[in-house]
Amino acid sequence: MQAPLSSVLTLLLCNALAVSAQAQTPQAAPVTKKEDTQRVEIQARSETQLARQEAAAKTVIGSADLLKFGDTNVLDAMRRVPGVQVNNNKIQLLGMNANYTQVLIDGEPPRGVNVEDIPMQMIERIEIYRTANAQFSTQAVGGTVNIILKRAATTSQQSIKLTAGHVQREQGSVEWNNSGKQGNFSHSVAATASMNTIGANIPRHTFTEQTIEDSNGLQQYNSFTDKRMNDRDVRIAPRLQYKTDSNINLISTTMFAYGSGEADSTKKYDFTKGMPLKVADIHSHDTSERTNLNSTVRATTNLSNDLKLDISAGFHAHRSSNTQHSLNYKSTGELDFARDYDTSVRVLGAHTSGKISIPTNAEHDLVLGWTGSGTTVHIDRDQTDIDATKPTPVLTPQSARNELYKSALYAQDEWKFQKNSSIYLGLRWESLGINSEGSAQQTSKYSTSVLSPIVQTMWQLDPQNVDRVRLGLARTYQAPNDFYLVSPRIYSVNNSMQNPNFVGNPHLRPELAWGLDAAFEHNGKDGLNYAIRAKVQQIDDLHRDTIYKEDNVWWKKYVNAGSAQGQSVEMSTQFPLKRFMNDAPDVDVSMTYMHFWSNVKGLPQPFNQLNPYTYQFTLNLNYRLKDLPLTMGMNAKLQDSHWQQISLTDREYLKSPATLDLFALWKFDKKNQLRLAINNITNSNTINTNSISQVPGSISTLQTTVDRARNVNLSYEYKF
Repeated sequence: MQAPLSSVLTLLLCNALAVSAQAQTPQAAPVTKKEDTQRVEIQARSETQLARQEAAAKTVIGSADLLKFGDTNVLDAMRRVPGVQVNNNKIQLLGMNANYTQVLIDGEPPRGVNVEDIPMQMIERIEIYRTANAQFSTQAVGGTVNIILKRAATTSQQSIKLTAGHVQREQGSVEWNNSGKQGNFSHSVAATASMNTIGANIPRHTFTEQTIEDSNGLQQYNSFTDKRMNDRDVRIAPRLQYKTDSNINLISTTMFAYGSGEADSTKKYDFTKGMPLKVADIHSHDTSERTNLNSTVRATTNLSNDLKLDISAGFHAHRSSNTQHSLNYKSTGELDFARDYDTSVRVLGAHTSGKISIPTNAEHDLVLGWTGSGTTVHIDRDQTDIDATKPTPVLTPQSARNELYKSALYAQDEWKFQKNSSIYLGLRWESLGINSEGSAQQTSKYSTSVLSPIVQTMWQLDPQNVDRVRLGLARTYQAPNDFYLVSPRIYSVNNSMQNPNFVGNPHLRPELAWGLDAAFEHNGKDGLNYAIRAKVQQIDDLHRDTIYKEDNVWWKKYVNAGSAQGQSVEMSTQFPLKRFMNDAPDVDVSMTYMHFWSNVKGLPQPFNQLNPYTYQFTLNLNYRLKDLPLTMGMNAKLQDSHWQQISLTDREYLKSPATLDLFALWKFDKKNQLRLAINNITNSNTINTNSISQVPGSISTLQTTVDRARNVNLSYEYKF
């Protein structure tokens, strides 16, 4: 079912008219910038202080810390946070890969938008939970990163930011922000247009060497891929707030994104031993177009007896179309066949959430809440093959309709049972249901539910809460990726063990995990902060892919395979260098070291680990010059590499080169600033990956070399 076009246009028009009307209305005299700055700093400091006093462990990064280094997006800012890593534009908490870290926007999944698309000026703070919290989904085996958006603008302000960069090709963006407040109404709107933010980060060249040994003998060949991609994106994010005379806060948040792109690629094979493959040369042209819309209205109020009510509702819609035209040539240079893919995806859904904060007494803070969402997904995929010797095309149409339902109920209580100690008790029930039907699959129904108890406790070791100890126990889970469940059949050219067809598995169960966390934290008034954290986890029903042969054709799908135990120790610290050296330059230091141990049962031996490395060390330095308005910084990462059994049939060795990122920020005045960032300055030109696939009677080895380049970005921001 498509989104009603009239509803979508009406909502966008209302938001646009409201912002336009506000911009044309004479503004009240703004509060002085000094007072505004002080208020922001006090609010950020109070959030941080509250987090240190709560039993539910979280780390708070305020807006002042996020903005002070001029980062162009939230991913750049998160690189400097201890215990956080950014890989392939994904935020992950150290210990497990990015799929296990839950990233939320105002406590909700980012439906249809990417977190890097959120303008920095719209972010109030970021909360990091390394243990589950009942208010959020417990799909947080590795932890949760919650991005909190600003509720209300305090002053009228506009800014424009221009960014130009180069990775493997040029990229750039322009961002405009506007905010204002008059009486009970406030608004903020951000609009961004970008070019090649996706394509510039996709490897241009890939070289592979492959060997396959089976009953047919030994086969060896190489392949070289060259891919050139262009993409364009436009994003608009208006946020409106109105406070009624009856003390009800109404907040409307809308995020709209449109993108398009095209790519041209060639893949050439060189057969060195054994039987050559059917196709030796592939030329492809891809086009894509996508539209995302997410709109939510939230209402908060205080009822009688200080009862607090927080309710939200909204809808989300997505539409995308992808086409691919490929020409497939034989080793003799003759055209073998042409193949066209035409894929259309339409998504429409609604979501709601709410919570009630019930006052009890000074020792308890009781919260009850719910969330729910329903989404309908239509997928149409047509494959057309035209054989060079047969004029009649062969059409293979596929269509699927999937309905996804998610709901949750939760309760939590923070109980301060002693003056310097407290305990957090939470219980969350979540359910997931999928109804799936399609032309190339049987009608299926899938449902699962998870009950997650959560217990956390905190002891202050001194009255000033400089030192504290935490302990937490929680049950979490990882739901199957929708694509793993309901994907239609995808057919590959030159089908092989390393290049199989793909099919969804509607019977895939969620991964279930128990985690025990312990931590010691120190936050000194002299600027010295450090923490030691340990974690033990048991994970069952791991999601792993498997390769199998059916009717002489290779297929891949995801299945539940085995269980795992993991342990980790994390040591992190932050301090100004002057804390130890009186004459030291004005340098802030942040360091994190993490060590991992793990064992996976149910996968073939050896190399049964959850992570492709056993340790990781990160170092951040930020240096402010005394006589110049210049701040410089660096981020360095070092980790080892080892073989890892990644599925029932594959093991992999991914080389992890050391990385070094640098930035410099020049603030001309309070309105103008210029930022230069260079990522991967060591210029490790390639990343090498070795993998081995093994099934009874067949073994395949593959070595892949991928281009890796420096990422240079220059950004200028002007506030007016």
